[in-house]
Amino acid sequence: MLKRFLLATTLVLGTVATAAAEETANPQVAAAQGAVVAQAPGASSSIQLVWQVYLGGFNLGNIGIKSSFAGNGYSAVSRLKTAGVVNSFYEAIIDATSVGTIAGSGLQPQKYDSNTNNEKQNQKVALAYSPSGIQLISDPPYNVDRFPVTEEQKRGTLDPLSGLVFSLSGVSITPDKPCGETVKVFDGRRRYDIEFKFAGQDKLKTDGGYSGPAVKCTVTYKQLAGFKPNLNKGKALPVITAWFAAMDSDAGGPVKKFIVPVKIMTDTPYGVALAHARKITVDGALKSS
Repeated sequence: MLKRFLLATTLVLGTVATAAAEETANPQVAAAQGAVVAQAPGASSSIQLVWQVYLGGFNLGNIGIKSSFAGNGYSAVSRLKTAGVVNSFYEAIIDATSVGTIAGSGLQPQKYDSNTNNEKQNQKVALAYSPSGIQLISDPPYNVDRFPVTEEQKRGTLDPLSGLVFSLSGVSITPDKPCGETVKVFDGRRRYDIEFKFAGQDKLKTDGGYSGPAVKCTVTYKQLAGFKPNLNKGKALPVITAWFAAMDSDAGGPVKKFIVPVKIMTDTPYGVALAHARKITVDGALKSS
């Protein structure tokens, strides 16, 4: 349950990097951002986020993301790092990068790479996108035949990090759908949806330093294919509640307003799990106290 909350939170958010300062010195960041600049030099809008995840007051880990948008392109780098009590049964660091293009009210990924280090193994995954489909390279190799995902199910999907960028960019936000469209994800092995439903308007003061208006949304994680049957033993996954704050970008890039999940929570058998955005930077300017 806690592992799923960390991973689902990564989706709802906009994902992962222990400290924003570390990311700016990370060669993966420079490579990902350089890909976008090469596509379209000029004005660039950017967002950098770090979340802290808690359960019953205990720190479970850090989740962060840095993403840039220029012309019709985007790039992102992320990290999820478990900490505290969760490390006693699931210790992991997940690094990821993604580049792609913005297409109207959607995104089209071009390349995704992830590297997961946990107590069992080091897993590398690369996804390359072309008109003919999605090419998967995994090391160690995934057994994709055991619980298959069809080509039809993969069509129109995003990699996990692009799914976070899609949510943050707000490209699918409309007056009728203030929480945005469903995020359709294929991670190389599993196919799932993250569905959003509007639940009202709120005013928030979070532990992460955000204070102001927020859109309240319920978030449902739906497993569609590639999962072990009866993974949840017949139990529905808990609904996640997220509060999104709109933050303007004035840098002249393609994104004019970021949609930032400033607080996320859900019930677990061990108590309420919470994630607070404790550092929010838009176009280089700090937006949280």
